[in-house]
Amino acid sequence: MDIPGRYGRELTERFPARRRILFALLALMALGYFLLSDLMDGSLWAHEPWDSYSLQTYNWLRGRTYIPDGADYDFLELAIYRGRYYVSFPPLPSVVLIPLVAVFGLYTPDNLLMAVYGLIAADLAYRIMLKAGRTPLVSAFWALVCVWGCNMLWLTTNAGVWFQAQALNFVLCLAAALCAQYGRKALSTTFLALAVGCRPLSAVFLPVFALTFAWNERAERGGFLKSCLAQWRCLIGPILIGACYMVYNYVRFDDPLEFGHNYLPEFVAAEHGQFHWSYLARNLRQMFLAPVLFWDGRLQFPIYQGFMFYVANPLFILYFLCLLRHVTRREAGLEDALTAAGIALVLALTCLHRTLGAWQFGSRYSCDTIPFAYLYLARRGRQRPALWEIVLGCAAVAFNAYGALYMYFYG
Repeated sequence: MDIPGRYGRELTERFPARRRILFALLALMALGYFLLSDLMDGSLWAHEPWDSYSLQTYNWLRGRTYIPDGADYDFLELAIYRGRYYVSFPPLPSVVLIPLVAVFGLYTPDNLLMAVYGLIAADLAYRIMLKAGRTPLVSAFWALVCVWGCNMLWLTTNAGVWFQAQALNFVLCLAAALCAQYGRKALSTTFLALAVGCRPLSAVFLPVFALTFAWNERAERGGFLKSCLAQWRCLIGPILIGACYMVYNYVRFDDPLEFGHNYLPEFVAAEHGQFHWSYLARNLRQMFLAPVLFWDGRLQFPIYQGFMFYVANPLFILYFLCLLRHVTRREAGLEDALTAAGIALVLALTCLHRTLGAWQFGSRYSCDTIPFAYLYLARRGRQRPALWEIVLGCAAVAFNAYGALYMYFYG
């Protein structure tokens, strides 16, 4: 009796290759997070002291929008307005933390939450490639590169307030990209609107997606203008979510557009404030030219303001080369141009900020646009990766694993 063979066939029938490979990918990544956490002398159940989102949620559940003992948290980036202390970051990650804070109080297992964000991002990235026609194995490779071959690997090992916002933004933008692939337009723009509650510059991609939807439907709707007007359903979710953000901002700062960063002491004291043209040239040099050097047998790189964004995030190299190939062959369309314009605008606006993310490995702010570059590669890249792409992807994962450990032990 062929019992192993029988059960093997049943298992294969119940769990096709795409599910088995996804399970293997997520199991591998879960093990990786556990081992990294152990090396960093921590626990996935530990609480990160820099998590001001849990602090904000804790006060929400007690009927406050401010932090009454904010002066005791001088190591956090708290805004000060009319003598009260407020968490200065967009609020959505605090909403996600409500059930955790309700159970654990201030000491949430936020490191575990960050690992979960990484796993969800990998699942979404895997499904994006599958939908684009890649095999399960190729999809798993690209999903691993998307999440672990960039600064997201380091970000998801630390539950500091800055990293929670970026990791959740990454997840929501990938969710928006996946929904767009399936034609779930209203859900896609709703996810983008939620992402604005993590990283406000994600709002740039709302018109990018809406115009893309309109362009792709122009023939069936009788022209591009009519198609644009027909996208009104895509605005319902963003309008409602945006209204919630604006009410919350007004309650705290008497300004519907103010999340709080302008009231941080460092920006209040800055001559040119939080955003200014005078920061642009300096930040462009840092983001594009700040080097990683091999000197005396060791790497040398700046960990304040970061270094060349495409070194720690080489998915951009793949994106730029793919885009260049289609432009030179005159195969690029409006959808490609809109995506490229969105990415370029976010990077340019980032360079208008007084800082580029301060303490970091690589260029963590550039991670905000990776989901959109990844969607482009899914739509327009090769069905099977070339050998050099496989080598670059593996090198990216190894380099970012090194970066995560370096930032913990030496940063």
